[in-house]
Amino acid sequence: MSMEQKELSNMRLKQVAMTNGILLITLIFFFIIINVFSITFAYFFLVLGVLLFFQAIFGFFKGDSTKSIITIFEQVAIYEKQKMGSEWYKQRKVGYIWNLILSGLMFLQFYWNHNSTDNIFQIEPLFMSIIVFLLLVIVNINLIIHFRKVDRSNSESDLKGYTWKSNLMGVAVGMVLAFIIIVVTFSLVISGI
Repeated sequence: MSMEQKELSNMRLKQVAMTNGILLITLIFFFIIINVFSITFAYFFLVLGVLLFFQAIFGFFKGDSTKSIITIFEQVAIYEKQKMGSEWYKQRKVGYIWNLILSGLMFLQFYWNHNSTDNIFQIEPLFMSIIVFLLLVIVNINLIIHFRKVDRSNSESDLKGYTWKSNLMGVAVGMVLAFIIIVVTFSLVISGI
């Protein structure tokens, strides 16, 4: 049973709003914590590693369940599971594996920085504004590309190989974003802001 176009558009709009809202609230909460407490880079990486690890483990235990605390995400999961078939399972598993890899990298960063007490995590407002803007742009572009691919497909065969292609694209975009962050960081350091 296919979803009506108006209902689908409404669901996708709610998904974008909720995703952006959660991202902004999380970043604001993060900025407040960083400004109130003196947190070293080591403990920042440790907390991030633990969060990513638990998110991955929870995802693996959740398996193919579409249940979610947030209603719109559950609705999206049910729709995409039906529409994408086996690619939906692959996409979720690959996402959990990426979380485990990133978690391991965060733990490694913690290990490398754990003896250093002088590296206090500080936020430069201009730099973080640029990062937040770039992050929101990339997340929303990624959502739009995903919506078009999934919503316009007529069968599971239309989505064959979608997981590895989207992950390859994600790695490429991540590399470009890392380059932009490095350039912006050096520009801000050189200009003395």
